[in-house]
Amino acid sequence: MQRTARVCAVITEETTAGALRALQESARVADLAEIRLDYLRDFDFGEPRNLSVFLERQPLPVIITCRDVDEGGHQALDNDLRLRLLAEASRTADYSDVEAVHYARLIELGADTSRLIVSYHNFKETPADLDSIYDRLVSFPAAIHKIATLAQHASDCLAHFKLLERAQRERRDLIAIAMGHRGIISRLLGPSRGSFLTYGSFGREKESAAGQLTCREMTRRYRIRDLSTKTRMVGIIGRPVAHSASPAMHNAAFAETGLDFVYVPFEVDDVNEFVRRMILVSTTESGLDFRGLSVTIPHKSAILNLVDELDPIASAVGAVNTLVIDHGKLHGYNTDVRGMLAPLAEVLSIEDHSFAVIGAGGAARAVICGLKSRGARVEVFARDPARASGIAGDFDVKIKRLDDLHKSEATVLINATPVGMHGHSEGVSPVSPDVFEGRIAAYDLIYNPAETQFLKDARERGCLTLSGMEMLVTQAAAQFELWTGRSAPVEAMRKACLEYLAES
Repeated sequence: MQRTARVCAVITEETTAGALRALQESARVADLAEIRLDYLRDFDFGEPRNLSVFLERQPLPVIITCRDVDEGGHQALDNDLRLRLLAEASRTADYSDVEAVHYARLIELGADTSRLIVSYHNFKETPADLDSIYDRLVSFPAAIHKIATLAQHASDCLAHFKLLERAQRERRDLIAIAMGHRGIISRLLGPSRGSFLTYGSFGREKESAAGQLTCREMTRRYRIRDLSTKTRMVGIIGRPVAHSASPAMHNAAFAETGLDFVYVPFEVDDVNEFVRRMILVSTTESGLDFRGLSVTIPHKSAILNLVDELDPIASAVGAVNTLVIDHGKLHGYNTDVRGMLAPLAEVLSIEDHSFAVIGAGGAARAVICGLKSRGARVEVFARDPARASGIAGDFDVKIKRLDDLHKSEATVLINATPVGMHGHSEGVSPVSPDVFEGRIAAYDLIYNPAETQFLKDARERGCLTLSGMEMLVTQAAAQFELWTGRSAPVEAMRKACLEYLAES
């Protein structure tokens, strides 16, 4: 039987006053709250009765825990003091969470097992013997058992889903979580698979474990309380993907249209392993109803070898950014071309201009393919022309050194490199400001920040400027239509993208 998702806000404040404020405010976005005593710097750990400050007029059920440093604790504490606090919490709070290795001592201290959460943490890996770990864990009488391990691969989440299925058959309350950015789906889909709860941080930069989303993201962006085993899956695969705006856009689109879909980020190192274990009908272990994927760096070219059918545009570009999955078959598309062309065509006549494309990677290939399809004159500028020789043959364009860009007579400059991107090289431009003299327009495919140094320099020299946000929204709308067969709610997607960028 599927349970309604319970979201637990993890409170990691350093002061008692801060923790109390967070406890009151967490009732707006969560169903429970966990007080991490090991984060507090002003708490008297030698007096268990001090716990009452968190339990008087509490706005929602409270879990008290105080982690051992060996299992993620934030500070080293005397173990006896720590366990006396947890024993007291088991008698006074809604729940007390203790590590399995300290269970026996807690029982000696008179803990109430009907309020205990007994937990196992592994911050290095997801062990192959999770079933045996589960067997040992559930041998300790408790209200709830918890297993949290680090996901080294997105597919490590599957082991946790299998444990949840087993716990349901055995009528046990289990919390199963794969930590890290590769384990996000376990946090989002765990409750629909039977997890007693899922953890979210109270706010940004308040995470108690890697890969933890905020409670607000879980409830509003991902609509976790609406997710079920019937929810259709789409998402983005790449490395890194944690800061992608795509989940915000696509989940807003699904909310707007009322479709039972969820879009999730998958940090993937080995795309072959991901497809084999998560997607293909003949080999999948996931049981997830995948309908499509966005594909980003570094997998856009590698995925070509795995698709069953390839769209002509994707074939011409030599890169796939969109997969449609139909009964386990992979159909590859490239919506970057449409995404790039549409905003440009709104502000100028493409065939009447000449273009200088900066870069020679997958994004540049999409730009060149699109421009050439519209009859535009195109030159390509790269730091290492020899490495871009394939583009010259594929698209019949000239490859020149980036240092020679100032000699080009192109009227429009397009940056198709990641230089200037947030988290990469923000504040840097791939070219010097003087190259914009005499140009009509500049287009940067980067969308975060909205105005890169490249665009700032161009604007200051009188150029019309276009950021990558409109390309991002347009290509995402095309993906939505491929996956659902319905028109995309473009304005809802654009609004969600802008809000995401403002937040981040």
